[in-house]
Amino acid sequence: MSDNSTKNAIWKCACALLGLFIVLVLAGAAVLFFWPAGGIGQDSGKAAPETELQAVAPAEAETQTKSSIQIGASGEVTSAAETEDADLSADYIIPDSNTKLLTNADIEGLSAQQLNYARNEIYARHGRMFDSEELQEYFGSKSWYNPQYPADEFDQTSDSVLTDTEKKNAEFLREAENNIQPGGYQLDQ
Repeated sequence: MSDNSTKNAIWKCACALLGLFIVLVLAGAAVLFFWPAGGIGQDSGKAAPETELQAVAPAEAETQTKSSIQIGASGEVTSAAETEDADLSADYIIPDSNTKLLTNADIEGLSAQQLNYARNEIYARHGRMFDSEELQEYFGSKSWYNPQYPADEFDQTSDSVLTDTEKKNAEFLREAENNIQPGGYQLDQ
C-alpha cells in the first residue's frame, strides 16, 4: 500500500469515528432532554404512581363524559354545556338583546323595573359599572357580570362600544319603560 492510500484510509476511519461520536452525543442529549423529569436515577417505587395514574385516567374521563350528559324529564338527552348555556340565559332578563332587534313580543308582560334592568343589562354586558346601588347590586349578583368601566367613562365611549342593534334595543326599552311609567322606573327608592 502506498503512503497516500494509508493516509486516506486513516482519515476516512477518523471521520467515521468522529461522525459516530457526534451521533452518540446527540442521541444522548436527546434522551436526556426528552426523558421525564426525575427519570434518571428513579427507584422503582417512584415509577409506580405514574403507571397507576395512566390506568385511572380512562376511568376519570369516562366519568366526566357520563356526567356531561343529562336526560331531561321528557326523555331528551342534553349535554352539560347546553344546560349551562340555558342556565346562563336564564341569568338575563332578555338573553339575546345584544344580537337581535327586540319587538313588543319580546318585552310583553315586563314591568317598568324589568325594562330598566333589561336596558342596563345591555351596558352591563360590556362591563359598565353603575352609580345606582340597586343596579350595581343586581348585576353584581350575575355570574356573567364583570364590572370594568366607571359609569361616566363608559357613557363617553358607549357609541363606539355598543353595536347598532344594542343601541336600538336600549332606546326601544327606554321608550317602553316610559310608556309604562312616565319618567321611567325610579332607581334606589
